Amino acid sequence: MRQGTLLIALLFATACKIDLDHAPDANTGCQMSTAASCVDATGHTDLTWIQANVFTKQCTFSGCHNGDNTKQGKIDLRAGHSFATLVNGDSALMSGAKLVVPGDPNSSYLEVMLGTVPGTIDRTVGLMPQNTGGSLLCCQKLDAIKGWIAAGAPNN
Repeated sequence: MRQGTLLIALLFATACKIDLDHAPDANTGCQMSTAASCVDATGHTDLTWIQANVFTKQCTFSGCHNGDNTKQGKIDLRAGHSFATLVNGDSALMSGAKLVVPGDPNSSYLEVMLGTVPGTIDRTVGLMPQNTGGSLLCCQKLDAIKGWIAAGAPNN
């Protein structure tokens, strides 16, 4: 009898768990996360934090966005280069589009590439970042990037 009661209690406990790491946001499809770097992103809209916690950790390795003479490498997201590359930088994938339009996340092609703003995505490239097995950045990191752009994309 004790085992049955314990099993039922265990089933109720796991069924009622709120799993923030797997619950997509209804509007953007991103996922809220309890990961430390995502929780830490809450309230950040500064390039220094975004650089250290998103661009450097998730975008500049394995030949991606690291200044190499490749198509993706030319979008240089290394520390000290990302601001000049992104802010008012031309998109190589969408003619006439700017990667970051200061003060206007909805017109920034970076937001399209991150999956937070509707727009045309090159199917051979897909959404960014590509190293996540198809998952977008957590909502908190996406909000930090969008907040930075909305604040005028300062070099802070």
